[in-house]
Amino acid sequence: MSISKDLIDSYYSTKFENLDQESVTASRNLLMDCVGNIVASYRVDKNEKLNKKFIDSLSKETEFLPFFLGMLIHRLDFDDTHYGALIHTGSITVPAAIYSSFLKKTSGKDLLTSICIGVELAVTLASVEKHMFHKKGFHATALVGPFSSSLIYSYLNGYSKNKAIDAFGIAGSFTSGNLSFLNSGDNTKIVHPGWASFSGCKATEITNYSVTGSESIFEDDNGFFNLYSNVDNISKKIKTNVDDYEIKKVNFKPYPICQLNIASIRLLEDLDIAIDTNTIDKVTVYLPEDSYDIVALDKDSKSNPQSSYEAKFSIYWTLAFYLLKKELNVDSFEQNYLNDSQISNLANKIEIEQIKHTEDAASVKGKVEIFYTDKTSKVYTEKNPNNSITDTEKVLNKFYQNTNLPTESKILDELINIQDSDDAGKIIKGVISECIKKY
Repeated sequence: MSISKDLIDSYYSTKFENLDQESVTASRNLLMDCVGNIVASYRVDKNEKLNKKFIDSLSKETEFLPFFLGMLIHRLDFDDTHYGALIHTGSITVPAAIYSSFLKKTSGKDLLTSICIGVELAVTLASVEKHMFHKKGFHATALVGPFSSSLIYSYLNGYSKNKAIDAFGIAGSFTSGNLSFLNSGDNTKIVHPGWASFSGCKATEITNYSVTGSESIFEDDNGFFNLYSNVDNISKKIKTNVDDYEIKKVNFKPYPICQLNIASIRLLEDLDIAIDTNTIDKVTVYLPEDSYDIVALDKDSKSNPQSSYEAKFSIYWTLAFYLLKKELNVDSFEQNYLNDSQISNLANKIEIEQIKHTEDAASVKGKVEIFYTDKTSKVYTEKNPNNSITDTEKVLNKFYQNTNLPTESKILDELINIQDSDDAGKIIKGVISECIKKY
């Protein structure tokens, strides 16, 4: 028995009736968060060529649609994170689900079920060992995305179990995506979920041409885990059955930045007092040691980012921006802010104290100590951090901000109640089209 067969047997047996209500809510909210991020990306990052290609692909429902959807969801780095797996789940599940719902009339229940099992697979693959792909220089979202997208496409389009297993084997030849952007400041990262979503759907379609894939793609000596990680005996370590759905552990982002920066900024937002930056002498951020290399290494460079992506992955710059502007949103990374000496000067006053931790780095409570010019200091610590995807009120508030859609809207009401629909694709296309037409 192969890992692929065990996984397909497990996920193919999942029906909407198997999902608990919290998982249904999480799936619906993840879909809404992704739709909101698509619209925000379209209106904020005015890349006319990309936006036009997306509109054409959306209207004609072309085979490249999953690619554009994945890019747009992730483009602003405003999409969700599963802390344990350290992956973005929506951008490698929702595009395949949306595209499938355009190709074949799909019920809301089936669509939400597919998102749930897609997230389950992606998290399972990325969680065998902590940060195992990142340690080898790979972007975990990009590596597991072809498999989750393939599963969703196979599931919703009625492919047989054997073809779904073949699709996994083919998807294993499409896995890619490195972390070079962390050092160079380029924005290659936005392509990763798009390519993963596109290639996962294509992997399944290719099985129609009598192309087969390795059934042992996960455990083979030249397979996925042996190539991209240092995990031994994968067959004994991977979980192929579902105990409780991981989608409930997904967290949406309140700010469009690297997840590892969020706790330090979120605690400042929760303070009842305003901090006068003119009185700050120094700031110490108590940062989980697993976060350091990603958001704090090379302070000189990260305090003076040359691109929005460099800024999003800098604890120095993002924290300085929030302290000065009292906000951090999709409009905070324009070039005039990157050139603002006031922000970079304050960023240079920020120092890092690495702390040991047993929990996932992204789930460690934020802790910041501010030293004032009057020789006093104050430690600020997070009390109740919560960005759970199951928090419908918070997800909706972010959706409104991203889309500028009125709170009372027929199409929004249809999206919120999508599980009752027999044509989920029609609702999703209607919401996206309505939101972007004014831009």
